[in-house]
Amino acid sequence: MRFPARYFEEGRLPGVCVVTGAPATCNLRRHFSSTPGWVGCLFFVSLLAFLIALVATHRSATGQLPVCSAVDERIRRLHRYVVRLTTMAVVAWIAIIPAAITLSEARLAVAVCMTLLTIGLLAIIGAGMADLRESATLGIQGRVVRDGFGDRWIQLRGVHPAFARAVATRLGR
Repeated sequence: MRFPARYFEEGRLPGVCVVTGAPATCNLRRHFSSTPGWVGCLFFVSLLAFLIALVATHRSATGQLPVCSAVDERIRRLHRYVVRLTTMAVVAWIAIIPAAITLSEARLAVAVCMTLLTIGLLAIIGAGMADLRESATLGIQGRVVRDGFGDRWIQLRGVHPAFARAVATRLGR
C-alpha cells in the first residue's frame, strides 16, 4: 500500500492501528528510508562514485504511524530493553579500563576484564534480539519511493487491511 510521504510526516494518517485494525490511540515515531539496489554495486567500482550515488539517490521520511495502546506499550517496553541492554554493554566495556589499571594481580585483572567483556557481549546480543522482537512486533516494513513526477511516497508492507482501506478512503481511491 502507498500513500504520500507528507501524510506520514504531517501525521495525517487515519486513526486506525496499522497492526491490528483497531482504533488508534497512540502514534509511533518511525523512520523509513531507501536507496536503489544498484548503488551498492558502485562500491566495487569506486568509493567516490558509491558515495555520490548514495547521497544523490537516498530517500527518507520520518513520521508517525497510528497504533493501538497495546501495540504501543509492547513496542515501548521492548525499546526500553534495547536501550538498557546497550547501556549495560557500554558500561561493562568502559569498566574494563579502570579494572585493568587498578587490579595489581595479572590473573585477577585478566579474569575480571574477560568477565566484563563477556557481560558486554551478552548484553549486545540481548539488545539485538530485543530489537528484532520490536521489529517483529510491529511487523511493518516501509520504504520511500519516488514517482515519475518526483513526489515521495511511503510504501508499506504488512499493514492491517482495515488501515489500508482507511488510507484508500482518505486518498479518495
